[in-house]
Amino acid sequence: MLRPLTLARVALSSSLLGCGPGADAAACYGVCGEGTRCESGRCIAIAAAPEEAKPGVPEAKAGKRGRKRGAASGDAVDARADGATYQPVADGHIPRYDATATTVLDPDAGSERLGDHTVRAELRGLEPAFDRCIADAVAGGVTIAAGRVDFVFGLSAKGKVTGVTAKAPAALRDTGILGCLRKVIYDHRFPTYDGPPMGVDYTFDVG
Repeated sequence: MLRPLTLARVALSSSLLGCGPGADAAACYGVCGEGTRCESGRCIAIAAAPEEAKPGVPEAKAGKRGRKRGAASGDAVDARADGATYQPVADGHIPRYDATATTVLDPDAGSERLGDHTVRAELRGLEPAFDRCIADAVAGGVTIAAGRVDFVFGLSAKGKVTGVTAKAPAALRDTGILGCLRKVIYDHRFPTYDGPPMGVDYTFDVG
C-alpha cells in the first residue's frame, strides 16, 4: 500500500571550521602557507613592505578589472578569490529528498526504524569527510563563511540514502561546498533495518 515516508528528526550541531582569530595555520587544515596566517577561518596574506620603485621604471597602472559576465550590481559577492582553483563537486546525479512523496510498502516488512543514537553515531563518523570538503575549498582559494547547513535525507531499509536536500545561507551556497557535503551523505551506507523508508533531519554549524 502507499504511505507517506516517516520522518525521524535528528539534529546534530557540529563546528566544522575550527579557525578563529589568533589560531595557527594548522587550525585552517594546514592550507595556510608561508606568508599567510589563519584568521577567522581564512588564510590572510601578510602584507609585505612596499618595494621602492626602480629609477627609470614607471609605476604600473592598475589594470581595469571588469565584473564577471552576467553579474549585475548588487549581486552577492563571489566567495571565490581571484585565482581560485577549487572545482565544486558535481552532485547533479544526487536526487533531492521529497518528504511528501509516497512509496509502496512491502507487506512482509517489519516496523523497525533506525534509532536516533544509531543515526547520530553514523553522522558523527562522516564529520572527517565534511572537514575534507571544507579543507579542499579553502585550499582552492575559497573563503568559507560561518553558517548553518540543514539537511533532510531519505533512507531505505537496506541503509541506502535515497535523496538529499540541503539548505544553507547564500554565503555558504556560493562557496560551492554543498555538492561535496551532499555527496558525502549520499555515498554513505547506513545500517540495515526491518521497516519502511524513513527520513532524517541533520543540522550542523560551520564556523
